[in-house]
Amino acid sequence: MTLLRRFAQRCRVAVAAVALACSVSPALAVDWNDLFWNPAESGWGVNFVQNGDFIFATFFVYGTGLQPTWYSGQMTIDTNGIWSGPLYATTGSFYGAPWNPGQRTTTAVGTVTFAPSSPTGGTLTYNVNNVNVSKQVIRQTLQTIAIGGEYFGGIVADVYNCTNPLLNQVVRVYSQFTVVQTAGGLLQFDFNVNDGRTCRMVGNFVQDGTLLRIPSASYTCSTGLNTTAVVSQIKATNNGLEGQWIANVNGGCTEAGYFSAILF
Repeated sequence: MTLLRRFAQRCRVAVAAVALACSVSPALAVDWNDLFWNPAESGWGVNFVQNGDFIFATFFVYGTGLQPTWYSGQMTIDTNGIWSGPLYATTGSFYGAPWNPGQRTTTAVGTVTFAPSSPTGGTLTYNVNNVNVSKQVIRQTLQTIAIGGEYFGGIVADVYNCTNPLLNQVVRVYSQFTVVQTAGGLLQFDFNVNDGRTCRMVGNFVQDGTLLRIPSASYTCSTGLNTTAVVSQIKATNNGLEGQWIANVNGGCTEAGYFSAILF
C-alpha cells in the first residue's frame, strides 16, 4: 500500500470514527440486503434490496405451468418492524432484442409482507390474485466471507440496568481492531482502545447469508472483565466491517456495543 493511499484511508477512518463516537444511536437496525430462501425448498427464493425504510423484493418463483414467473414487491416498514407493500407482475421485451418501452406491462397482483423473527429471517407472506402463500425464509449463504485483518474505527457502548444507577453510561472510544478468522470456524476480535484498555471477544462463528455472528463469545478485558457476549450482525462493508454485541458485565450492568471500522 502506498503512503498516500494509507494516509487517505486513515483520513476516512478518522471521519467515520468521529461520526460514530460522537453520536449515540438507538439499537442498530438490521441490514436486510440479502438473498433469502427456504432450505427445504431449494429452487426458489427472493432477493431483498434495502434502502433505508424501503425494500425492493424480487422473486424467482414458478407459475401454474412450472415456468419461471417474475414478481416484485415494494415494501416499507411500520412501527412494529413489519415490512409490507404491493406486489407486481411485469413483462417486457425479449432479452435478445432491443428494449421496446411499449411492450412493458406492470400489473398489481396482490401484496407482500415480511415479518422478521430474528436478524436471520422470518415469515414471508404474499398473495397473487386469489393464491395465498406463507413461507419461512432465512438468509442463504453462498460462500464464507473472510473478514480477518487490521482495522481502525469507533465504538459506542451503552451500559445500562446497572445495580448502581450511577454506573449507567454511554462510552465512546476509538480502537484498533485485529480480527483473526480460522478455517475451523473461530473468530477473534482484539480491541486496543485509545484509553489504554485491551479487550478480546472470541468464539465459534455462524454465517447467515452476508452476516456473521458469534452466539457465545468469551469476552475479556485488561480491566478484569471476564464474561460472555453475543456478537451479531457482523458485516463486511466496502472498506471494512461493522457489528454489535450484548453482554452482562460487572456491576450487574448490561452492555450493548456497536462498532464500525475500516481496513488498513
